[in-house]
Amino acid sequence: MVIKKVAPYGEWDSELIAEAVTEGSRSLTSPRVDLKSGRAFFLESRPDGTNGIVEVTADGPKHVLPDSSSATTSVYEYGGLPYGLVPGRKLRIIFSDARDQSVGLLDVDSGHVQTLFRSPTLRYADFDPSPLIEDGKAHSAWVLAVEEDHEKPSPAEVRNYVVAINVVSGEVRRVVYGADFYSYPRFSPDGRKIVWKEWDHPTLPFWGARLLWADWKGDGVVENAEVVAGDMSECPSEPRWSPLGTLYFAQEKSNFRQLFRKKPGDKEPTQVVLEGFEDAEIGDASFFIGCQTYVFLTETSVIATPTWFGAYDLVYINLAISTWTKLKSPFTDLRLDCLASLSQYSVLAIGSGATTPQAVYRIIIAPDHTTYPTLIRSSVDKPHPESIFSTPTHIRFAARRGPPREVHAFYWPPHNGRFVAPEGTLPPLLVSPHGGPTAHSTPGLRPAEQYFVTRGYAHLAVNYAGSSGHGRRYRESLFGRWGIIDRDDVAEAVARVVKGGLADASRVGIVGGSAGGYNVLQSLSWYPDVFAGGVCYCGVADLAALEEETHKLESRYVEVLLNTTGLGESEKKRLFQERSPLYHAQQIKAPLLLIHGEDDTVVPIEQSLEIRRRIEEAGGDVKLVTFRGEGHMFKKAESWLVALEEAEKWWKKTLLR
Repeated sequence: MVIKKVAPYGEWDSELIAEAVTEGSRSLTSPRVDLKSGRAFFLESRPDGTNGIVEVTADGPKHVLPDSSSATTSVYEYGGLPYGLVPGRKLRIIFSDARDQSVGLLDVDSGHVQTLFRSPTLRYADFDPSPLIEDGKAHSAWVLAVEEDHEKPSPAEVRNYVVAINVVSGEVRRVVYGADFYSYPRFSPDGRKIVWKEWDHPTLPFWGARLLWADWKGDGVVENAEVVAGDMSECPSEPRWSPLGTLYFAQEKSNFRQLFRKKPGDKEPTQVVLEGFEDAEIGDASFFIGCQTYVFLTETSVIATPTWFGAYDLVYINLAISTWTKLKSPFTDLRLDCLASLSQYSVLAIGSGATTPQAVYRIIIAPDHTTYPTLIRSSVDKPHPESIFSTPTHIRFAARRGPPREVHAFYWPPHNGRFVAPEGTLPPLLVSPHGGPTAHSTPGLRPAEQYFVTRGYAHLAVNYAGSSGHGRRYRESLFGRWGIIDRDDVAEAVARVVKGGLADASRVGIVGGSAGGYNVLQSLSWYPDVFAGGVCYCGVADLAALEEETHKLESRYVEVLLNTTGLGESEKKRLFQERSPLYHAQQIKAPLLLIHGEDDTVVPIEQSLEIRRRIEEAGGDVKLVTFRGEGHMFKKAESWLVALEEAEKWWKKTLLR
């Protein structure tokens, strides 16, 4: 029997140390498989912020990309898929290296990297090699990709294309152009057609996109392009060809994104109707490009990772009879680029569970749908017992403000097997509104948050109105209401938790990054009596400056989120000031910690510099920590370590007083 020590919430000793959740952890993503050879790969972050390519071998994970190279891309600033497997007698990998703006070709077995080309103004991502590539024959050696041209660096003049890269000659041809943005260029299995997604300002990849296909002529030319699905108000996404050449994609014809298909020659796409799947969301439609959240095992069987209100499952879909089966798996979070097909009976999957960190698994699916997962690679160096981690509860309640809706959140209670708090006390609460703002939080394990939970803090992740993974109406309810409805949802979620006796109302802190940082600043400004402290990573303080200074992809985002179309300049200025925390900084009473990368191109560091100045002028308590060489959010482990240590000192100062 374990005799627990009595200690105040927030002051418990934890075996989850800061170095373990920063320097001792890594990001894993983008599994890919060469179906001809069966060789499988994934991306793994390095402590210095670069990315390696790792092969799954019988002897364990093997790094195949030299340390001198990095598989990274800054297309659309957020990046996405930076590599592709080039079939042939010897397997090669084409990849982008954002550090020197080059595209390289890796010979997997020798480790030799050939630089195909390098440009200070061109960026590449979302690679898809032709299935017809033959070694040494230039006529078939084409790889599709998204190209971003920064020759004229202002957001209005940056251009994007679908290009074809010849891996023999190094030639690059622009094959699709005219739209503002592109993603998912993909060859059909026979190499005769290509498909892609495109959209124009002011619409977004999850609101107002088109899916097109065209004939591929084999020499870097496409003909007979036609729209498959989508328009200014729909968002088809994640196109994928079946093994025999039927095109599948996800689309929101109803409230939730469902699976559709169309064969060449069909007049219209048809929905894959799955009973009981109506309120699930399938397929990715975020700012990230190159994602795989469903893959084919055979022509009639699919493995997918749908989400139900922020929580994910692994499911098997039988397309022949339109049925689906939930598979037993170690996951509650399977987002973005997380799946690859290994065989007719197995997949490579990357995700996390409620008490297990992100990891790469090989999962075999038996005919009776029994699953056999094998751990390939964990995201952490030092594994911890699952028992040390807190498990979340899904909270949902009817909102009192704004349009009728339920608000969703996940709550983690303090948890530590060696400690108990004094009787009659309640824990401090850390509230985290996610970024995006049209992203969402999941119940998956996040070590940096469990770092505080194991020390006696409660944690609340709020999926406020506007969050994806909760249906189209919920996501679009934010449009025109950004800065109001989301901050109200966060404050109301705190009130629900406090009323339920789950947290101390006098010790509530709020933490978020990017659009989540905007929520932090808005919440502190408009609900100053709710929060005792705040930590803001790369947060938006001035909407007018954001619209003027941010990158191309999001340069019209504020227009949608605030619904400024048709407003005169004076009305627009008034609205921007009304919704910008910068102009309400004097209302912030709680001490505020600002953390920002000096090279941020999404939310420039001037935003944090200016909000700091305004708070100091008003006599407030504010501190700014900056990181040289870091952009929007951070890539280096040492940066995250400093950020975590600074946040812990801030919470001790504000919540454990």
